[in-house]
Amino acid sequence: MAKKFSFRLEPLLKLRANAVEQAKNALGIAYQNRMLKQDELRAKQEYLAEILKSGNNGTVAAMDLEAGWHHRQVTQAEIWKLEKACEQLLEIEELKRLELAETMKQEKILEKLKERKSIEYKEIVAREEQVSLDEVASRRQSSGNFRDFG
Repeated sequence: MAKKFSFRLEPLLKLRANAVEQAKNALGIAYQNRMLKQDELRAKQEYLAEILKSGNNGTVAAMDLEAGWHHRQVTQAEIWKLEKACEQLLEIEELKRLELAETMKQEKILEKLKERKSIEYKEIVAREEQVSLDEVASRRQSSGNFRDFG
């Protein structure tokens, strides 16, 4: 009975698979963070739209007008900051996506190597088996015994 195929780089392949899982998780977290920030941005934009839509009807004190103007300015500044944060999170997400692609590529290389080594091993085993069968047949033929094996 032939030995079972064992890939000597199997521990490295497991490490690469683990790295792929970690990269997937990191990408998922980056995506989730970006979505949360975009939701926050959307909510702020809707809030600003509500502020702008609700006009001041009638007489309003100058102090209230000034406070409203400052409130709009602060809200717009917050929206600007959220937009910048979304851009940064998108860049981080893209980096995580590139890292995932690279780790997947490295894992795929090892998987292909393992597959090729497995095929080579099977071919070697088949050749050895054929040599063994040829040897048995030649011994049987040289002994003059032509009985069936079955």
